[in-house]
Amino acid sequence: MNNNILKLIQKSKYVIISYNGYKNKVSYALDNGIIFLIKKEEINTINEKELKFEIPNNKIKINGSGKLSIVGDPLTNDHERSVLLYKNPENILLLKCKDMLIAKLITDETTVNNKKFINLNEVNEKQHPVIRSMRPWSFQQSIAAIILGSILAYKINVIFLFLTLFAVLISQGSFNILNGYFDFKTGNDNKLSMTSTRVFIDKIVPVKKVLIFSVIMLIISVLIGIYFSIINHIILLFLLIGILSGILYSLPKYGFKKLALGDLSVFIIWSLIFLGSYVLQHGIINISILLVSFSIGILTVNILHANNWRDINDDKNAGVKTVALLAGEKGSEIYYMLLLYLPYILIVMAILLNLYLYPLIVIVITIPMAYELTKTALNKKNINMLDMFTARYTLFFAITAIVPYFLIKYL
Repeated sequence: MNNNILKLIQKSKYVIISYNGYKNKVSYALDNGIIFLIKKEEINTINEKELKFEIPNNKIKINGSGKLSIVGDPLTNDHERSVLLYKNPENILLLKCKDMLIAKLITDETTVNNKKFINLNEVNEKQHPVIRSMRPWSFQQSIAAIILGSILAYKINVIFLFLTLFAVLISQGSFNILNGYFDFKTGNDNKLSMTSTRVFIDKIVPVKKVLIFSVIMLIISVLIGIYFSIINHIILLFLLIGILSGILYSLPKYGFKKLALGDLSVFIIWSLIFLGSYVLQHGIINISILLVSFSIGILTVNILHANNWRDINDDKNAGVKTVALLAGEKGSEIYYMLLLYLPYILIVMAILLNLYLYPLIVIVITIPMAYELTKTALNKKNINMLDMFTARYTLFFAITAIVPYFLIKYL
C-alpha cells in the first residue's frame, strides 16, 4: 500500500460516479467503501448496481468499480452522517432538502495509473472524536495572539511562551467541549445544524468520559495560571477574568451566548490572551499595546459573528440571542464590515503612538483578502463558509504582523 496515494485519496473530496452512460460528481468520504449522498429519485434510474468511479486528481489517475448499497436516511444513520459531514460539512445543505439518502459504493477494485492499488472497503477516514470535540481548528487565533504578545514584549522567555500556549489551548479546548455539550443538550445544535463539531449530535464520543477529560484539562490550565500568577501578580486578574468569561459564555440557560453578549465575551477573552502573554514576558501595557489587543479581539469576534450570521434562523428557533439575530441581515452586514476593517485603523493608530511598532504596518497587504471577504458577504456567495474564510483571513493577518516584527527585532 502506498501511503502517499492513500492520503491523497483521503484528502480528495469529490468522486465521479458513472452508470448507464450517466456521470454524477458528488462529495464523498471513506467508510468501508465510498459513501456519498444520492437523491431518492436517482436510485430508480440506476438499473445496474455495478458502478464505475473516478477520483479527479491532476497528479495521478484514480478509478475503479463497485456495487451500490443504500445505507438509508442520513438523519437516522449517525455514524455515516458523521463521517460524511466531518469531511464535507457543506453537505448539511443537501440534508435539509429531505430527499437525500446515504449511499455506499462497495468497491470491487481500485486502480492508480492503471495499476491495482487497494481495496477501498478496507480504508476509513481518520477521525479523532475527542480531538474533534476540542475544535483544534479554532486554536489558531489563540496561538497568534500569544506569539504576537510575546514578540512585542522586551524579550521572550521561551519556557513561558510554550507553557502559555499549552495552558491557553487546553483551556480553550475544555471550554469548546463544554460549549458543544451545552449546545447539544439545549437543542441549539441538532442533526441539521451547520455546526463545526458534531461529536455529541452524531453520538460518536462517550459523553461522560469527554466531560471528565474537559474538566481535567481546565484544572491543569488553572494550575499553570496560578504558577504564572505567583511570578507576576497581574496574571491572576487575567486568569480570573478569562476563566469567568469562558464559564459565563458556555452556561446553558443564562450564559453570555444566550443573552447576545457572546461577542463581548470573545472580545474580552482574546484581548486578554494577547495582553497576558505580553505582560508575562515583562511587557509594559500602554495605549498603543491596548489598541493592538483590541484589534486581536475584534478579529476573533468577526469569526464568531460570521458564524452567528449564518445561523440566525437556527439560533432564533433555539431561543439564542446573538448580535447577528438582533441586528438582522442588513445590520449583520454592516457589523461584519466594521469588524473587518476596524483593526487596520487601530493598528495604524498604535504605530503613530509608538513608532517602535512600525513593522506591524505590513498588515496592509491583507487588505485585498479583506476586500474578497467583503464581496462574499455582500453578494451572499458562499455565505455558509464565511466563518471559515474569515478565520483563514485572520490567521494570515496575524502572520503578517508576527513575521516582519520578529525578523526585524531579532535578526
